[in-house]
Amino acid sequence: MQLKKFQPYIIAVLIIAAGLLIGRLLSTHKDTQEEAVAKKESRPVKVRVIENGTVFRKVALSGKLEAVRKIELYAEVSGVFVETSHPFRAGNAFKKGQVLVRIDDEVYRSTVLAERSGLLNALTLLLPDLTIDFPDHVAPWQAYVRNFRIDAPLKPLPKPATDRIRNYLAARNIYTRYYSVRSMEETLGKYRITAPFDGVVTVSDLNPGMLVRTGQKIGEFSAGGRYELEASIGVKDAPFVKKGEQIELHSDDFTGTVRGVVSRVNTAIDESTQTVKVYIVAEDPRLKDGMYLSGDLEVPVDQAVTVSRNLLGADKKLYALRDSVIVGVPVETVALDGRTAVLRGLKDGTKIIAEPVEGMFAGMVVDPSQVVVTGENNQESGK
Repeated sequence: MQLKKFQPYIIAVLIIAAGLLIGRLLSTHKDTQEEAVAKKESRPVKVRVIENGTVFRKVALSGKLEAVRKIELYAEVSGVFVETSHPFRAGNAFKKGQVLVRIDDEVYRSTVLAERSGLLNALTLLLPDLTIDFPDHVAPWQAYVRNFRIDAPLKPLPKPATDRIRNYLAARNIYTRYYSVRSMEETLGKYRITAPFDGVVTVSDLNPGMLVRTGQKIGEFSAGGRYELEASIGVKDAPFVKKGEQIELHSDDFTGTVRGVVSRVNTAIDESTQTVKVYIVAEDPRLKDGMYLSGDLEVPVDQAVTVSRNLLGADKKLYALRDSVIVGVPVETVALDGRTAVLRGLKDGTKIIAEPVEGMFAGMVVDPSQVVVTGENNQESGK
């Protein structure tokens, strides 16, 4: 009976004790959370001190090779193609001056001979009158007629000693007939096309006995050894590519690399691709006309730095530390290469955040004791 009498007091004491215990546990948990938050907020902030310099970045290039000395051959006269002892066929090599193409010229050659004969006749008739009118100046013309050969190209006419003699000859159509024959001789020479340099026939569109027409393309001829690669680069990359820059080229068709040199950079922009043409010259026995090559050109960018690409914000800004406060700094993005970015516009000595911090924002205050300066290199080492 006495236990029942004190039961309410015992329950009350137990309730009070449980409340005190729960309060202590909650207080301990809160303190643990606050310590965790404090520990989290005290995480070290890594910064990097900017030092601008020359950064070498890679620009990918690819394109098709073409011989530097390469010509397309067109017929300037019409006639039947006559094959020579050394056929005009793709793959055949010719020395400079050797006949590439011969077109039958028998009919036209006879016409030229007839015109030369007519000029000789006019000069022969001229001599008696010239002897009477200009006896002191007839000797050079007599020697010219004496050495005249109908089957040989014309030699230059004697130079008239005075204007009177020049007009005397012009009145008798000597100059007209002479230059008419010279013009025909030039045309006669077009029936034979000779190699302008040592090279190889790359395209042949002729067969023996084929009728060739004026203006018809008859083939292509090129010299090996020296080739040019035409490649396209972005407009933003063009100012950094300079004449004389070297590049290692490679292909699936041979092992190793070939060294090329930038010979020129076009200033015009291709409207369809918004790119600029770059021309690279290379010399190597392994190279062939029409071969595809690719490579990475290392171009220098002055007054720039490279940073990790994930440091750039959506607004193309970097976070920097200024008087213990994080601020956003605008930059010029020169290029994005894989995981890195090439930037300009940062002043030397700027302390940028070198590693993203969770919850970081502009205006955030950083405990100076938690700032750690990293030893990260500010630019590429070079080529």
